[in-house]
Amino acid sequence: MSTDEMRAAVLKRAGGPDVLTLDRVRTPGPAAGEVLVRVCAFGLNNAEVLQRRGAMPGPPGGIPGLECSGVVAATGPGVTGWEPGDRVAALARCGTYAEFVAVPAGACMRVPDGLDLTVAAAAPEAAATAWWNLVRRGRMRAGERVLIHGAAGGVGSVAVQLARQLGGYVVGTARGDRKTALCAELGCHDVIDYGRVDVSLSASGLFDVILDNQGGPAVAANVSLLAPFGRLVIVGVQAGGPGRLDAAELMSRAAEVSSSSLGRLDDDVRQQLCRNVEREVLPRLADGAIRVVVDSRFGFEDIVGAHERFSAPDRVGKVLVTVTDDI
Repeated sequence: MSTDEMRAAVLKRAGGPDVLTLDRVRTPGPAAGEVLVRVCAFGLNNAEVLQRRGAMPGPPGGIPGLECSGVVAATGPGVTGWEPGDRVAALARCGTYAEFVAVPAGACMRVPDGLDLTVAAAAPEAAATAWWNLVRRGRMRAGERVLIHGAAGGVGSVAVQLARQLGGYVVGTARGDRKTALCAELGCHDVIDYGRVDVSLSASGLFDVILDNQGGPAVAANVSLLAPFGRLVIVGVQAGGPGRLDAAELMSRAAEVSSSSLGRLDDDVRQQLCRNVEREVLPRLADGAIRVVVDSRFGFEDIVGAHERFSAPDRVGKVLVTVTDDI
C-alpha cells in the first residue's frame, strides 16, 4: 500500500458494530502546529459507540477514535519538542481508528520508558477524565471521602487509583463479584455492589466528592450522599432519561453539581490537561503505582469484535485495538 494511503475503520452509517468497515483512505498530513502519529494501538470509548449508534454526531471524516499511542511520524510547521520516532500517547478529537492520525502537538504526551506502548493507548481518555474531574472539577483534597460510580470501568478504575494516590478515602460502586473484587484490588476502602443493595442506604457516611457516570435518575440519590460543601461531578449519562434535582436540598448542603465533557474543552485547556496527565499520571503508570485495567485486546481487522466486546455487560476496564506491532 502506498504511503499516501492508510487503513482506517470508517463509519459510514449508524448501526451495530458491523457498520464499521476497514477502508483505504488518504493519509493525513500534519498541518501547522500538528504532529502526525503512526498509530500502534487505540482504546475504545463510550462516545465512539454512541456515534456508531447515531446517538451522537458522527466524527468528521467518518473515522472515529479519541485516543491512541504510537510514534511521531512527522511534524508540521512550527512544532518544536517532538522528533520522528518519539513515543507518544495522544488525546484526539477524532480519527485514531487508523494507521496514522494528525493531532495538535500539545495533545501528545511523552510515553515514559518502561510503559508498554500498547498499554499506553488505554491511558489518554481515562486518565484525562479522571484527573479533570477529580482534581479540577471535584477539587479533591487529601483526607476527603470520594465515591466513584462505575469503579471497574475504564475511567472509574483509573479514578479509584488516582484518588488513593491523592490521599482520599475511596468507596467504589460496581455490579457483580468479578467487578467488586477488582475494585477492592485497585484500592477501594469499601465497595458497594449496586446490584444487591441500594447505594444510598449502604454508603458508610457522606462524601466530599462524587463521580457519577449514570446521570438521570441517579442525580437525586447522589445529592443525598453529599457532605456539606460536597461536589457532585456528572461524567456520564449511562442511566439515561431525565433527572430531578432538589435545589433546596442542594442549598442546605452548600453543595455543587457540575457536569463534564472533555470534548467541550477548548484546545488550550485540553493541552494543559495533557501536561497534567503527562506529569502526574503517566509516570505512575510506568512505575506501577497506577495500572490501566485492560479487559481485552483485538487486532485492527477485528474492530467489529472489539465494539461487540465493549458493550458486553461483564466488561471491565478498557478494550484495546492493536493497529501494528511493528513499532
